[in-house]
Amino acid sequence: MMALKVKKQVYDNVHGYIELTELETRVIDTPIFQRLRHISQMGPAYYVYPGATHTRFAHCIGSMFMMQQFLDNVKSHGELLTTDDDEIQKLRLAALLHDIGHYPMSHTTENGIVQRLKGMGHEQFGSMLVEKFLAGRLDTYGANEITDIFTKKRKHKFSALISSAFDADKSDYLLRDSYHTGVVYGRINVERLMRTMSIDGDRITFSKDESVVESFLLGRYHMFRSVYHHKTAVSFGLMADKIFEMLIREGYILHPDELLRRESELDVLAYTDNMFYSAMYAYMKNGKSKHLKELVKMFLLRKPLAAAYMDPQPSEKGKLSKASQEIKEMEGSDRSKGAFAQRAGIDEEWVFPVYLRPLSLLDEGSKIYTNKMGRSLPLSENSGLILGMVGKKTLYDARVYTKKEYADKLHGAMKGW
Repeated sequence: MMALKVKKQVYDNVHGYIELTELETRVIDTPIFQRLRHISQMGPAYYVYPGATHTRFAHCIGSMFMMQQFLDNVKSHGELLTTDDDEIQKLRLAALLHDIGHYPMSHTTENGIVQRLKGMGHEQFGSMLVEKFLAGRLDTYGANEITDIFTKKRKHKFSALISSAFDADKSDYLLRDSYHTGVVYGRINVERLMRTMSIDGDRITFSKDESVVESFLLGRYHMFRSVYHHKTAVSFGLMADKIFEMLIREGYILHPDELLRRESELDVLAYTDNMFYSAMYAYMKNGKSKHLKELVKMFLLRKPLAAAYMDPQPSEKGKLSKASQEIKEMEGSDRSKGAFAQRAGIDEEWVFPVYLRPLSLLDEGSKIYTNKMGRSLPLSENSGLILGMVGKKTLYDARVYTKKEYADKLHGAMKGW
């Protein structure tokens, strides 16, 4: 490990022994960090993959471990990354705390909070939690020194380790999610990848062994297609998102902004998956909306919405099919969704459009290069069979879900476009 003094070791089922400093141990032992034990890493994906019950708690510690692996193995200008102990500790803390602001069910409920309830994303919420509840427990480090790294408010000399196609966060969640779902795609050779990798700010260059780069990119791509975008997993995610939003509107769950205004650590600690399930059971007993009760009952009894229409279309970047354009518009506009529901003869509340994250081998704007015979080339200009495809095509996947009995009607209305 680095020159920092090791206080203790914890054993992780993915990485083995992980060494912690005294400061990291104290942070992990705080109630605010312990809350992450009760937030599922993959939301309700355990309804599809029984083993996917792992939590944000383990992922955050694993991300900190991966940050140290990158610092120990990655090169900058031909030399191993060198930095002082304070800088190392800040980077490790940023990786440890980067997901501390996740809402119940992780990313699942965030869309409704941000898009429809006008709340903040998990990184901003996490930044507020660190400032309110952890600022006095970070020794000589200011809360902003840590939060500015994971919120990317300030450019860091090792920013590629924090946010890129090959960062510490992605490296851990691919390995961890693959392990717990039993899907082999995410079992990438991260150590081999790091040993061919050098960074300069947000630019990453691979010196040789293109196969390991291809393996990482393809593994991430297939994890999204096969796991994160799984038809039924997406269905339960849509249901949980809508239920969470409606329970906030009905007063059964606090809006995150209200949670912060109360400045009650106990209220924040209760903001977990367990609270979400308790609120659903309470609503089944005392709630008034028949629609919400039915949706909750379907979710609790594992009765997913049906995918009545799916439009996975590989295309040039930015070129959507007509159906995908319409579904994307419906997702962001109640008026468009209402007009479609009327045409389909379906109650608007049972139309669930979703425009999934466009999938390409490489994220838009990523500064990834390969060194070929002394020349540094963007990854998309590589002549290899796989790497040569990077940046040229994107898979767009737009879908509409509904109750099973409405699926034929909805599908027919979609085909009329």
